[in-house]
Amino acid sequence: MDWWNQHKEQRTLKISTSYGDITLELFDDTPLHSGNLHYKTSRGYYRPSEFVRVVPNFVVQGGNSEDPLAQERRWLIGKHTLPSEFTSTHFHHRGAVAMGRTYEGNPDKRSAAYDFYIVVGRKVMPQELHNLEKEKKFTYPDWAKSAYLEEGGAPHLDFEHTVFGRVVSGMDVVDALSRVQTDASDWPLHRLDFEMATIETPAR
Repeated sequence: MDWWNQHKEQRTLKISTSYGDITLELFDDTPLHSGNLHYKTSRGYYRPSEFVRVVPNFVVQGGNSEDPLAQERRWLIGKHTLPSEFTSTHFHHRGAVAMGRTYEGNPDKRSAAYDFYIVVGRKVMPQELHNLEKEKKFTYPDWAKSAYLEEGGAPHLDFEHTVFGRVVSGMDVVDALSRVQTDASDWPLHRLDFEMATIETPAR
């Protein structure tokens, strides 16, 4: 949290890929997750990295490469997880940025520290949102419902994974990445390298 408070002016990150650039904005009210991704980026962990899971109309996921260099950097930075930072203002709309996590033996829904994903999303129907509200005992704000109905997303992940940012430009690049060929485990058949760097922006 202290790291994020000291680096809020760098809330914007750029992901460079062979398909083009993606610009992310990190949220202030998820300081542990925003600070975590910013810190890892500042340490050069994502230079380079790769997208290792691609599911059309769902997500593009990366950052947890098994390359020797990535494993060495994880060893240097340290193995850890993050406490969830669920809010009633950030949802898995198309373009949302969230952190992966394990499901088994993780009742507190703690996030992974390196593995993030971007929501590509699919069409969402009103009945699905209604059913999720009953299941999660939560009522979506009208603006959140409208965004799901108009833009799509992955609402079943709400309150399961922490959303801590969004794509502000380059969704066409995310879409292109989501359409690459994969094997049966959603691993891209051809390596999808990326590099992530901070962009200086004025604090708000």
